[in-house]
Amino acid sequence: MGNGIHSIHPFVMFFYYLSIGFFAMFFNHPAFLLAGCLALAAVNLTHDRGTAMKQWMPVMVSMTLLIILVNPFINSRGTHIFFYFRGKQVTLEATLYGVVTSMSLLMVLLLFISLNIVLNGNKILYIFSRILPKTAFLIMLSIRFVPLLKRRLTEIQDVQRVKGMTIKQGTIRNRAKSGMSILQILLAWSLEEAIETADSMKARGYGTGKRSPYIPYRITKTDQNWLIYLAIFFIISVAGGFLGYGKIIIYPKLGTLHFYPLDWVVFTSCLAVMLFPVLVEGREQLKWNYSA
Repeated sequence: MGNGIHSIHPFVMFFYYLSIGFFAMFFNHPAFLLAGCLALAAVNLTHDRGTAMKQWMPVMVSMTLLIILVNPFINSRGTHIFFYFRGKQVTLEATLYGVVTSMSLLMVLLLFISLNIVLNGNKILYIFSRILPKTAFLIMLSIRFVPLLKRRLTEIQDVQRVKGMTIKQGTIRNRAKSGMSILQILLAWSLEEAIETADSMKARGYGTGKRSPYIPYRITKTDQNWLIYLAIFFIISVAGGFLGYGKIIIYPKLGTLHFYPLDWVVFTSCLAVMLFPVLVEGREQLKWNYSA
C-alpha cells in the first residue's frame, strides 16, 4: 500500500486532484495562481525530490514565457497602454491575461506530474472500472502513453547508435533518414504491443462482467478524516469564489488586485487543499521521528 501520500485511499487522492484542477480554472487572481504553482511544486518535491518535475521543467518554462510574451502582441484589448507595436497597442490587461493563463496551465501540468506518480494504473482502474471499465482503461493508457513512448524511444536510439544510426551527427539528410527509421521502429513496436494487449484482454474477458480490483483498497478512519478536511476547505474556497473573492476583472478594464479580508480566508482555504500531500508527508515524518 505504501507510506505517506501513497497510503491514502485512491478516492481521496482523486478528489484532491479534481479540486486542484477546478481551482486552476476557477480562480484567476495572480496571487492565487502563483501560490498554487508554488504549492504544487512543493508537492512534487515531496514525491521524488522533484525528479519528474525537473524533466518537464524546460517545457514548462518555455510554455510560460511564450504565452506571457506573445499574448500582449496578438491581443490589443485593454485601457492601460504600454506602447505601440506596428500600429497595435500593447496593454497591461493583455500582459496580465497572458500571465494568468500561463500560470493556470502551469498548475495543470504540475498537477498531472504529481497525479502520474501517486495514482498509478491500478488505482485509476480501481476508481473507474466498476462504472466505466473502458473509460478507465483509456485513462490509464493515456497517462502511461507519453512516458512509455519516451522510454522506448531511448532504448531504440541506444540500439541504433551501436549500428551507426544517429540523429545528432551527419548531414541533415542522413539525420532525417535516421530519424524516420527510428520513428518507424517506434510505431511498429507500439502497434504490435497494442495488438497483443488487446488480444490478451479479450482472452481474459475484460469488460464482459463485474471486475474485482487487483488490490482491495479500503477506506480507513484516517482516509475519512482527510476527505472531510478536503471537502470543508474546498466548499469554503468555492463559496468564496462564487462571491467574487479570489478573482479579478481583466477585460475591458483592469480591476483592483487588492486583497480584502475574505480574500485571505479563501486564499488560506485554497492553500489548505493544495498543500494536502505536504501535510500528509509532514505528519508521517513527525510520526517517524517521534517513534524513533
